[in-house]
Amino acid sequence: MSNQLANARGAALLERVTPWTPLRELLGYDPFQNVRSAYGFDYEVSRTEAGYEVEVPVPGYSASQIDVTFKDGIISVGGKTERRSFTRSFTVPDDVNPDSIAAKVQDGLLTISLLRHPEAQPRKISVN
Repeated sequence: MSNQLANARGAALLERVTPWTPLRELLGYDPFQNVRSAYGFDYEVSRTEAGYEVEVPVPGYSASQIDVTFKDGIISVGGKTERRSFTRSFTVPDDVNPDSIAAKVQDGLLTISLLRHPEAQPRKISVN
């Protein structure tokens, strides 16, 4: 097999293993990759004007069964029911304001809102 073909196959495999996310394009890496690989299912990260929004499927868990904590730049998510439990953690970008992190569960989907520090948010400049 030629080197070029091997590199093409390796790149294709890497794309399947590490899907594109907006953070990977912006930062060169996806700080939320640990959540994706540990859960074994997809999650979605979207960037907003104010920060980031992470959606994680948690079917069968209610808000009272899920615990989300933030410490030293790491968000830990855990859930426990009578029959199963999970714990996961992931690193958040440095521009996230830890005091503004919010989470909610609705219809089997955990949504974590990560707002950026006010100085890190874009400022609208008026054009005259």
